[in-house]
Amino acid sequence: MENEAKTREAEAARLEGEIAEVCGIINAATGRLVRLIHGVLETGAWEGVGVRSPEQWVAWRCGVGTSRARSLVAMARRLSELPATQAAFEAGELAEDQVAVVARYAPTFTDGEVAELARQTTVGELRRVLRSYQYAEEPTAVAAEPADEVRRVTFGHDDDGSWRLAAILPSDEGALVESALVEARKALSVADKPASWADALVAVACRGDGDRPLVLLHVGATRNGEIGGHLHLGPPLPEGIRRFLSCDARIRPIIDVGGTPVSVGRTSRTVPERTRLVVEERDRGCRVPGCERTRRLHVHHIQHWEDGGATDTANLLALCSFHHRLHHRGGLGIRGDADQLDGVEFTDHRGRRLAASGRPAPPKSPVAEASVALGIPRPSWLHPPGERLDPWAVRFTEPVPERARTG
Repeated sequence: MENEAKTREAEAARLEGEIAEVCGIINAATGRLVRLIHGVLETGAWEGVGVRSPEQWVAWRCGVGTSRARSLVAMARRLSELPATQAAFEAGELAEDQVAVVARYAPTFTDGEVAELARQTTVGELRRVLRSYQYAEEPTAVAAEPADEVRRVTFGHDDDGSWRLAAILPSDEGALVESALVEARKALSVADKPASWADALVAVACRGDGDRPLVLLHVGATRNGEIGGHLHLGPPLPEGIRRFLSCDARIRPIIDVGGTPVSVGRTSRTVPERTRLVVEERDRGCRVPGCERTRRLHVHHIQHWEDGGATDTANLLALCSFHHRLHHRGGLGIRGDADQLDGVEFTDHRGRRLAASGRPAPPKSPVAEASVALGIPRPSWLHPPGERLDPWAVRFTEPVPERARTG
């Protein structure tokens, strides 16, 4: 029994050591990536045809999501202001999420002290300290908040099929939305069972009178011949929910035959609404590589109607307004069959094909040797100890105010 326990402890130590080594390699590689992105920002290498921003370029070329692309670009923008943090990052001593917090909240003059603090704290602890820290004077090194009010609402489906909603509003508008939710919740609650906030939100969406807004429901046969359905631009629905919607909601059913409506050919230049819905459902956003716009899309004729193109799904694809205009100005070539998964080819104004996404090069050396390839003898990643950290106990050395030096 004692030998078995020692064996388990030895195996746990081995795994922890290897995990620390791999984490160090990942950290160092990400630090190098941030430095490269910094070079892209400095040289303007991201300014290509059809690219709106550095964040879109990073999402496209690095094969990452938009939120991570924003984080990588934010770190790269502050690279020259945080040399100690960046050095620890490239040495594998700090993780990406730790550096992202530092880049978001830390003034330039705290760089060395914050880098040392980050080595000893978890991401949550570091965020709590830096976000709530009270400086003697408002630091000027941190970029000022934009003058315009932050007003943002995002929504969509998650991988598990659930629908999420997030909103950021000015305090007065937020109070208005909160008041509506509170009133709806009160109306739905009974004495011994208060309603949930989710019930209140749905009640607000139903305009308070129980009349559900119009929803779009795609109904068709699945591969095994059974009847299936899903919401427009949404995930498949369980049979019970599909039957519920078709029974107790205002819906516009869209009957798909092989995912394609009856073609209208050359008889119509304007895309019929039913065809438009099927194209939007098929493409789920702008088809241009790297573009992640999913709302307010245009439906474009690949072969223009004036040139004999039909108003059929194979000749139609979804484009955002930016790329649609860019195409018609001659800056973006489009050809192919839109009904095929990889059937559309996009080219820039020089005729060069745009890759669907970045193609990371696989490492040519084992994990244990990858750190040497990065110029790091052995990544020195040490996980935070996980001990309790009281934010009030943290003090940074602040620069002497100008008036104190001259007074």
